[in-house]
Amino acid sequence: GTLVDSFSFLHKTHNHVRNIFDMPQFTAEEFAGYFGKPREKLYRDIYGAENIEDAKKHFEAYVTANHHEIMPMPGAEKLLEVFASFTLPMAVVTNKKGALVSKEIKNHGWEQYFDVVVGAGEAAEDKPSPAPLMLALEKSGLDIKTEDILFVGDTENDVLCAHGAGAKIAFIEDDVGKHEIAREYKASMIFRNCHEFADFLLHNA
Repeated sequence: GTLVDSFSFLHKTHNHVRNIFDMPQFTAEEFAGYFGKPREKLYRDIYGAENIEDAKKHFEAYVTANHHEIMPMPGAEKLLEVFASFTLPMAVVTNKKGALVSKEIKNHGWEQYFDVVVGAGEAAEDKPSPAPLMLALEKSGLDIKTEDILFVGDTENDVLCAHGAGAKIAFIEDDVGKHEIAREYKASMIFRNCHEFADFLLHNA
């Protein structure tokens, strides 16, 4: 959701699966309450414990067939290019399945930007736990302190993950309703969108 418009695609995908189970369709506002939650909790809360495994199968089949529809957020590639120009190592830490995220990265031609990808279920816990961030650091082989990591995110889970690891957080709002999340958890930096973040880096790095 930070670099690509996951919200719109996942809203559509979950409504596709809910239709299979004869469940009411989510409005965008209703789905917003579930967006970014840990994968296992998400499926349980949306489909009920008895439907988790079937829902996963339907969900993953739809994503596999339609993941090419996921579009980058405005300014996302510019932001990646700026970070790359500083020769900073980058990783993806996500609550999506790693295989699906790797397909998205390949679709957008972003393979050269990321040294490590940590997806759902790969660490002991998913975000908001700091475990996947710590796993990404371990996989990177970098000998750095967590306080020297800048975690870029757009949800409360991202902020909690970063805080739990002792990392700094750069929060990208994407919509005005997220500003209080960033302020409540004392984000190191807050930006309206990827364009604003990239411009800040270019003029202040």
